[in-house]
Amino acid sequence: MRYLAIGLTSALLNMPAWAADLPQPVPPRAPVNASAPSFYVTSYIWASAIDGRSATFPPLPATNINLGFRDVLKELDGAMMLAGEMRIDRWSFVVDGQFSQVTAGGNLPGPFFSSLKVRSQSTTIQASALYRAYTDANVSLDVGGGIRFWNLNNRLEIQPGLANLYIDHRQTEMWVDPTLGARLGLKLGGPWSLTLAGDVGGFGVGSRFSWQALSTVNYAWNENWTLKAGYRGLHVDYRNDGFLYEVTMHGPAIAATYRF
Repeated sequence: MRYLAIGLTSALLNMPAWAADLPQPVPPRAPVNASAPSFYVTSYIWASAIDGRSATFPPLPATNINLGFRDVLKELDGAMMLAGEMRIDRWSFVVDGQFSQVTAGGNLPGPFFSSLKVRSQSTTIQASALYRAYTDANVSLDVGGGIRFWNLNNRLEIQPGLANLYIDHRQTEMWVDPTLGARLGLKLGGPWSLTLAGDVGGFGVGSRFSWQALSTVNYAWNENWTLKAGYRGLHVDYRNDGFLYEVTMHGPAIAATYRF
């Protein structure tokens, strides 16, 4: 069951909530009210642990989850994470896409079945619009909202033993969460800055409720590159006809943003 739990949940290793754009600090050049748009591309890694409950193969019962990042990483096949942001005047438009796949397996007790394999895929796409409500030389505050699309695709294969019975079961869940959030940028002096961000979402439209909190320390290496390190937490509670995903993901994150 431990391998099964890993396979069912670690697909969300990289699933951020509010677009997973590790938010940008106050730009070191060009004022925020410039008429020409500026663009940012962010690549990031989120070393997330996972805690909660999951029942992603109804009618199988819910399984308690308590996985460290090392447990998740053992089963990870691969992941892609990329965020983009366009800023024009006081507006920012953020799009984030992520995909991850994990595969776990093990032998089954008894003679009737030989082994099982679980493959879990996760796709998340987030679109957000933010408005700069306040800005001065050292502080910026963005507020706004958007939508977060979730897609969980799971496959369970049980190989035959004496029973000579092969089982191939697939389960897919998709939902969309509206989100409301804010992003605060603080200049710390020199090339250093601090970003604090958070959001709430779901509201029973897709999931029952979700929240995210994120803080990063940012270093402007030059006028094009910014390096970031921080900590993120994400909670989601989604339920539908026996399907349950009520988890909290949390851990350190690192990112690099290129401005052009």
